[in-house]
Amino acid sequence: MTLYLTHGNGEESIPLELPASSSQVEEIDIRLDDICSGEGNFRISDVKSSVKGLWQFIRSADLLAPEDLEKLNRLSRQIDAMSEKEHQIFAGALLSECISNLDDVLQTVGRIGQYGMIPKVTCDRELGGYLVEHGKIDCPEHLKPYLDYVGIGAEFYSNCGGAYTLDGYVVRKEHLPNHSQEPEPWRNENRDEMLRITLRAEGKPDYTLVLPADEEYLDAVKAYLDIDVFADAMLCDIRFKVPYIGELIRDTDCPAVEDYNDFAEALEDIWQQDGALLTYAAVLETERPDTLHRACELLRNLDNYQRITEDAYGYGQQRLQETLGLDDEAIYELDGYMDFEKYGQDCMENDCVTQTEFGLLRRLDPPFPEQRQGQRMM
Repeated sequence: MTLYLTHGNGEESIPLELPASSSQVEEIDIRLDDICSGEGNFRISDVKSSVKGLWQFIRSADLLAPEDLEKLNRLSRQIDAMSEKEHQIFAGALLSECISNLDDVLQTVGRIGQYGMIPKVTCDRELGGYLVEHGKIDCPEHLKPYLDYVGIGAEFYSNCGGAYTLDGYVVRKEHLPNHSQEPEPWRNENRDEMLRITLRAEGKPDYTLVLPADEEYLDAVKAYLDIDVFADAMLCDIRFKVPYIGELIRDTDCPAVEDYNDFAEALEDIWQQDGALLTYAAVLETERPDTLHRACELLRNLDNYQRITEDAYGYGQQRLQETLGLDDEAIYELDGYMDFEKYGQDCMENDCVTQTEFGLLRRLDPPFPEQRQGQRMM
């Protein structure tokens, strides 16, 4: 989310990408003093966000107040974690509620799961037609052409609230004609969330599948969506908990939900290991797997890679310990009698160590091939 900041009625504005720090805001305030001729309050003149119309609900925020900035940062992070469908629903939820400050906005985003959307229903007439077609209004087929669809939609809107948006009609789920009183499938919340997938099945509201998950939960999701296999649902808006990992995986095989779950389980195994995610990112950048299955194989074989955090001097000491079986005391005694830096540089060359965006990487067995000469760090 990007805010455009200005002073008073000034035409000049400066963008601020959230999350941001107080020092960044103060720097922009000072810069605006120089470029804005008119005096006035430091304010938000526009917002670039995937949530339509968000500006009108946050424009009164005081960026120079630490508490307001913290709330905006929190809101930005929550919006970034949403699917495209949730962005659309959130825009309608804001319109349907009485929003007077940032606290109201945050409360609404926290309740986003309580809202649903009827796509492509944007007025009373379309809402009335939808209600009749989905059995909310019991009417014989031959009488449907004579119904007052505008009146039916207007009455429902008056009783249930909600909001029309360009994407559809947003209302609390309990008012939706196809809303089930049965709770949504429950996933074991003791497990870390590695990725989430929006599942779209015909005649059902979109469902956000959180992975990894056990078979009981996956079966419950299929029953909830009334599908026999996940192949009967469309996979939309796949989001990784670690965005840079998702960006490095370019699958060409259209993986299934089960494939994503296998990958999520493997990612969960290394989640708490220090430096493991950065090592895996370096592996993905170097190996460039073209399928999720191959990316999962690399993840399960992560012990075959070493991300080097030392300089050439430290690497030389480490390799000497590995090859000769020396302990720290022996290395200490050699200090001053051996050029560890030169030895480390030679070892890096012999080990075909590769430079990546995430640091130096070594493959243990077999080493990276010689044609990576241009990528190696000496």
